[in-house]
Amino acid sequence: MPGSRTPGLSTPAPATEPVPPAPARAGDGEADGHAARPRRPLPRLALGRRLRVLAGVDEGLLDRVPQERAWYTSLGGVVLGTATIAAISMYFAITQAMGASSWLAVFPVLVWFLFILNVDRWLVSSRLGEGWFRRVPVLAMRVLMAVFFGVIIAEPLVLRIFETAVVQHVADQRTEALAQLAGRLAACNPVPGSQEPAAPADCKAAERFNFDQSPVAILRELQTRRADAAELQKIVDADSAQLRAINDLARRECVGDSGAGLTGQRGVGPNCRRLRAEADAFHRTRQIPANNTKLAGLRTRISELETAAGTSHAAFESERQAKIEARVAEERSHQGPIGLLERLGALHDLADSSGTLAVGIWAVRIFFILIDCMPILVKFVGGSTTYDRLVSARLAVAERDLNHDIESEYAEREAELRKRRAEIDLEILEHKAELNHRLHRAADRLSERV
Repeated sequence: MPGSRTPGLSTPAPATEPVPPAPARAGDGEADGHAARPRRPLPRLALGRRLRVLAGVDEGLLDRVPQERAWYTSLGGVVLGTATIAAISMYFAITQAMGASSWLAVFPVLVWFLFILNVDRWLVSSRLGEGWFRRVPVLAMRVLMAVFFGVIIAEPLVLRIFETAVVQHVADQRTEALAQLAGRLAACNPVPGSQEPAAPADCKAAERFNFDQSPVAILRELQTRRADAAELQKIVDADSAQLRAINDLARRECVGDSGAGLTGQRGVGPNCRRLRAEADAFHRTRQIPANNTKLAGLRTRISELETAAGTSHAAFESERQAKIEARVAEERSHQGPIGLLERLGALHDLADSSGTLAVGIWAVRIFFILIDCMPILVKFVGGSTTYDRLVSARLAVAERDLNHDIESEYAEREAELRKRRAEIDLEILEHKAELNHRLHRAADRLSERV
């Protein structure tokens, strides 16, 4: 209300910043006998004012303490710097997540820049309060917010600084994963009949291939033929040995050798003819020539099956390799550009693999976090300035004036209410008087008639 504000605290902000005139030096203008003319004030650039806007400064109030303009100009520059770093960090994060640069990243970068700019402006423009008991809780809350935003802003910048090592680590991981996939597929689809171990029991259905040609049937027949040939070879060897023994005994009998079962008489005698007949009968009944012919046929078939098995093995391995390469190529196509999550994982792996690298990563990360916390730190280090005390005084005056205005408005409303009630009471009395008058007139008319 008029007359209730404290003098000197409600001066409106001037349109331009006044510059005190430079003091006249002794001797200026004395050469020609005229007084020294005052110098024209140099125009100020609007850059300082715009930077102070970022610090939430009231220029009209700051005019009372012009010595603190530099401080608040620097504070506004710090706010602008942290918002710019945040915008660069957001650009790096978007490009790393997308795997490529795009002009569409300008819109979220601009939104993030304005958001961080306003948050930092709020952090430095609002008061911290007087006394440690009031400043510490407010400061702790603001520092916590600044650290939180600092971690979010610092991580893309750290990834950008260590991008070469991170990208190489991700590429090595992808190559190793593809090699493991190829080995796994080869182990789950071994070549039948080869020296490769059997497929593991934990192979999934997706890891097993369906082949157009398989040497399994050929290998089974080859195994059967080899078993038949081995069995027949044993029979032929036994029969041939026994036939040689009978023929040898008949030869010795015929030439007259002495020994067990021999007569010792030379010539073709009864025993000689008997032994020869036994040899001919054994040769005829045991079918030694037929078995030899059959054994030769089995060996020929075995040779053909071995050749066919080799060809089938080569075809199977070629088909398996083609299927493995196709699956690996499909998996490689799914990898796409290196994303943000892969970069974060690679950065974590690099930090775990090397203590020196971990120290460097954390040093860079803490550095950027401190930069992002710089506005609130600068505000806290600066303490409560004269401008802050002027702001507190103006707010106190405004609060007192507001309370006074509220009380006055309440009193006015109470007076208006009482006035309205009095008017209503008066209207009721007038109405009652009018009724009484009408009643008396009616009574008089009735008396006159009677």
